[in-house]
Amino acid sequence: MKKLLSVLLVLLCLFGCALYFFPDYLPRELHPASHSLRQWVESLEKRIWPQPEPSPDALSYEVIRAIDGDTLLISMYGTEVTIRLIGIDAPESVHPEVEKNTPEGEQAALWLKQYMAGKRVTLEYDQELNDRFGRTLAYVYVDGFMLEDVLLTMGLARTLTMEPNTRYQHHFELLEKEAREGGSGFWGTGFFER
Repeated sequence: MKKLLSVLLVLLCLFGCALYFFPDYLPRELHPASHSLRQWVESLEKRIWPQPEPSPDALSYEVIRAIDGDTLLISMYGTEVTIRLIGIDAPESVHPEVEKNTPEGEQAALWLKQYMAGKRVTLEYDQELNDRFGRTLAYVYVDGFMLEDVLLTMGLARTLTMEPNTRYQHHFELLEKEAREGGSGFWGTGFFER
């Protein structure tokens, strides 16, 4: 019985994927009338890909403050450490070239400063530990969620893939696509389309 259910589930998934990826090759009566089928397939894809979650034995660190929309200053063993979130990029707000700073960058930074006040975070690393500016590169977990997920979903940041740190690239791209199609945050204002 379990084998039969497994086979049926695989066939259902394959049929859904066919509708999603090859709609032009299907008879007209099988074309979905709305995007609901595509949304269902996308949510299924998300369930297939494991959702990032913090390691149960990871140490937590106090957040001193958010520097901008994708960078934090934390206290690690009594030392201040700058953490650059992996895989995302928020608009600029503290760039040394002042003309690159934007009101959207100020908004993203302000939101992150308010959200992270008094929080503790756990970190997950990828292939490279530091960037060329000496910042520590990490996926940041707060309140049981990956902070990158929150910022992408809200449309306050977009994906930025930098080799070799690509562990959650596909996951982030799915979240960005959802935010873009839903008009979340700066996708809705058109800022990210410029």
